[in-house]
Amino acid sequence: MVEEYAMVAQTLSRIVTPLLVGLKHLFMTPVTVKYPYERVENVTGENFRYDPKAGIAYPGYKGRHILYLDKCTGCSLCDIACQNIAEAIIMVYGFNVTISFNKEFYEMFKKGDGAAVNFVESIVDSLVKSTDKKRYSSHPVVPFAWSDIRTIQQKGEMYEWKLNLEPVYDYRSEAIIEKYLGDFLGWARSEGWDDEVIEVEGADKEDEYHRLSKGGMAAILAVTKIDEKLAHNKKSYFPAVDYGRCVFCGFCVDACPFYALEMTSEYELSATDRMSLLYTPRKLAGPPKTQPPAELGWIERIQTILRWR
Repeated sequence: MVEEYAMVAQTLSRIVTPLLVGLKHLFMTPVTVKYPYERVENVTGENFRYDPKAGIAYPGYKGRHILYLDKCTGCSLCDIACQNIAEAIIMVYGFNVTISFNKEFYEMFKKGDGAAVNFVESIVDSLVKSTDKKRYSSHPVVPFAWSDIRTIQQKGEMYEWKLNLEPVYDYRSEAIIEKYLGDFLGWARSEGWDDEVIEVEGADKEDEYHRLSKGGMAAILAVTKIDEKLAHNKKSYFPAVDYGRCVFCGFCVDACPFYALEMTSEYELSATDRMSLLYTPRKLAGPPKTQPPAELGWIERIQTILRWR
């Protein structure tokens, strides 16, 4: 008989306990936030950062990264920490892309010679088409602002055309050529231009030079590394982040021993194309576009407490 009463009590407990828990939650503040109509409130406005000397991670937002160029040494520890997790970080150099023409080529171009004009038009077409390549390897091709032929300047006996208006970032100069000028070089070879990779005295080991010649016309395509002249980062080697892959775990921040990387409150990073999600070092070094949400006043607090799911 006692055992039967115990079984009945246990059954009633199993029925009543969940009901009581449910009733309790009816009067609790809902956890779900109806984003984007409602924002997260009462959260610290500090960035997520890590102090390697103290071994302490300070709580804060885990949004878009911010890179302090004056602290980054290019050690690649953030890249190593991201490997086998998201592989979202790419260590890159900044490059300038220029093409120089000899006097005969430039004179032929001004006269409207077909071979010279087609040569220049092929360069422009290759740069434009490069932005249509949605993916390259495992990361997208970043669209850059390119200059036009009006920016050409005479330097000595050569006429130099700097193609990029901003640094072009990638892990190797060969990748720059393949991504942005691969179609152009393929066209030049098919049209009978001799393409020779040459060495230039005093050039950086990351630089690459192509000498293109046909008859008396000659041009030199140069991809040269930008020296940021930072004593703590002599290689001018910095991380870029692909937010199409990042999981915002913060391991890269934890791995940085030089306080060069933090995570900010900018969490609205959605885009309509993958290319916009790849942040270059200079873009990472810029301040966040959004600020932490303001703390609620007492009226908003009451409204939050009284609102239902």
